[in-house]
Amino acid sequence: MRSTNTGGEGAFIGLDIGGQSVKGFRLERDGRVSARASRPTPASLGSAAVLAVAEGLIAELHAPGLVAAVGAGTPGGVDRSGRIVGEAANIEGWQGTDLGAALSRAAGAPASVRNDGNLAAYAEWAARGGASGHAGARGSRALLFVGLGTGIGGGYIEDGCILGGVDDKAVEIGHAIVYPEGRLCVCGRRGCVEAYASGPSIGRLAVELAPGFDTALARAARGASAINAREVYDALALGDELAAAAHTVAAEALARSIGLALAFLAPDTVVLGGGVLAGAKRLIADVERLAPGYVYGSASEGVRFEGALLGPEAGLLGAALYGASSALSREELLDLAAAAAARLGPK
Repeated sequence: MRSTNTGGEGAFIGLDIGGQSVKGFRLERDGRVSARASRPTPASLGSAAVLAVAEGLIAELHAPGLVAAVGAGTPGGVDRSGRIVGEAANIEGWQGTDLGAALSRAAGAPASVRNDGNLAAYAEWAARGGASGHAGARGSRALLFVGLGTGIGGGYIEDGCILGGVDDKAVEIGHAIVYPEGRLCVCGRRGCVEAYASGPSIGRLAVELAPGFDTALARAARGASAINAREVYDALALGDELAAAAHTVAAEALARSIGLALAFLAPDTVVLGGGVLAGAKRLIADVERLAPGYVYGSASEGVRFEGALLGPEAGLLGAALYGASSALSREELLDLAAAAAARLGPK
């Protein structure tokens, strides 16, 4: 355990704790990422083993010098003290873990813990210059982020604050039911948008629809047990009709869920990101076209639909920035975000 740095000096550590890996980086005050570290998550071995990995990463990232604050993202619910309060199906025994206290002891600095989707949203908000468009950026007062990857997650930022609801459980948009009694979701319920528009689900849609088509993708799908979303969108770019059919189903489901979010949250900006979007830019345009059909008129007026500014390290940057918010002024934070985003944007 380190003595606590109460002077606010030093760099910021961001951690992203997931079921497959624990990742971290060290963000310097000029926006440089001076060190990175990653380890497999021993998810089946329980919380103590996962904490040991996270603490080891902090030790590695602390080595170059002082650390002012740590931010960490994790699946599931998190209370205000940084304790895991909801089940995390991908990490055995994670519920009840006092993650915030453990990370603070390991770093000798304040630690903040939030749901991982909220931190990706926070990074996208900060990279846009905050609410007022800092340093010439366009800005967003109310930003909804939807991340499409293995699953679908989300986060919502209003005037620089993460609005996570009780224990950061809000904006679990992937489990909004858009088709009652529809496709089976990994959560055990039917009709969730994640069962239609996550990366694996888009691939499964193509496999299931393949018998009705005679295209290159259909032939590939019939000869494989699974295909991925990137293959679907690569085929779509070539005009493949099966790819278009799978995309249409995914876009429609996603638009329905975002229509609900527009009614409840009234964002001025909707950001779509995550691994699926790397090959699916058309998804943004189609969701923008379809979503207004699922909400009353004024709720969609003036809403911007945009792709993510940041690449796969958005969650890490959001974690580091959220930790930094305890040590920096709003203007300093947005300067740091702009400098970091310039280096970490999509490659």
